[in-house]
Amino acid sequence: MNNKGGAGKLLLIILILAVLGAAIYFTFFFTYTCDDLACFKSHQEKCSRTKYINDAEETTWLYEIKGKEDGKCEINVKVLQIKSGTIDRKNLQGKSMDCLLVFGNINSPEADISKCHGLLKEELQGLIINKLHAYVVENVGEIGGELQGIIPAGNDSS
Repeated sequence: MNNKGGAGKLLLIILILAVLGAAIYFTFFFTYTCDDLACFKSHQEKCSRTKYINDAEETTWLYEIKGKEDGKCEINVKVLQIKSGTIDRKNLQGKSMDCLLVFGNINSPEADISKCHGLLKEELQGLIINKLHAYVVENVGEIGGELQGIIPAGNDSS
């Protein structure tokens, strides 16, 4: 009879450990997976751990909501695949960045890269700078002519 009491206590301990283990898993490790953008946006608004693959026309993005950090929502953004565009865009593939959005914000994390940090942000900024440089070189005569109208003639500061 004493053995039955020990078995009951052991069963109770195992049950408590199983419940505790499940609670820890769902609190700290479980990540929901969304199948569409509406689902992801609703999870983003609450900043609950979620993954979503956005298979856009030119790029396939992986978004992973990590959780709350200092009153903001941390979202990891990764480029899974570049489907079209210039060769230099291929360098973005496999790169990621972490973005800290204001809690409740449902805009795409990559919409404002000033709120992000990581290799993907650096590569995106490099592409922007290169395109701007190419534009200036291509239109240097036109830009020079427009500047002549702005800068007063004979204004020599030396």
